[in-house]
Amino acid sequence: MAVDNFGARTDHFGLGTTDLVLVDSSAVKVGESVERAEDENGDFADEEKHGQNAEGDLTEASCTYALKSGTLNLNTLKIGEKTVGNIITSLEATTSNGAWPQIVVAGQINAETVTAPPGKKNTWTIKDSIELVGAKRAQLMDFTIGAGCRLTGSSYSASVDVASQADGLGIIVAHGVSGGVVQQTAEMVRITAACTWIPGETWLEEQKPGSEEPQANFEVSGTATASKILARDETGI
Repeated sequence: MAVDNFGARTDHFGLGTTDLVLVDSSAVKVGESVERAEDENGDFADEEKHGQNAEGDLTEASCTYALKSGTLNLNTLKIGEKTVGNIITSLEATTSNGAWPQIVVAGQINAETVTAPPGKKNTWTIKDSIELVGAKRAQLMDFTIGAGCRLTGSSYSASVDVASQADGLGIIVAHGVSGGVVQQTAEMVRITAACTWIPGETWLEEQKPGSEEPQANFEVSGTATASKILARDETGI
């Protein structure tokens, strides 16, 4: 029998579809600071808290989605201010040989006004055309690997920074988003030759595949990583 508080996930960011199913969610109110005033004896005589917005509903939220079937191209996704008061600060797509592709999204909901720079938007569109397949398998992102190894896992993450401005009472009255970075990773196992990879030409390689050689087991790579700047959307996009 169904129970109201069992399996009742909340799609805070509205990304769920027939193929991209919501499997987990969380929402935690932004914590507040407490200030206390001392009396002549050094004891506390009064206290007040601050660090929320006027409504007291500023919330850190996250959602995990699974691509159970069909396909999903990452270039259909954006981070930043998705809707008014709804800011996606990070998005990570992961694949592995042991699970269906997962999309983890985090950010803030019930945020205050976000003002974009002139001619710009408060969104960052993922530019890389990476099509994930709804199947239990590790999948290539924007990189290739050597013929002598096999892929066991991969990830693609995009993030921006969010800042807040408080008034003299410590009440948050405005938000801003800036930055924009993407990173991809690959995990591999050696079959006939050392693990190697080649990131796409637009990427800056940060870490080449390493080598882990456990006793009586196959050699695997440490995580190889590459990153690049993600450009803010301009007006008209």
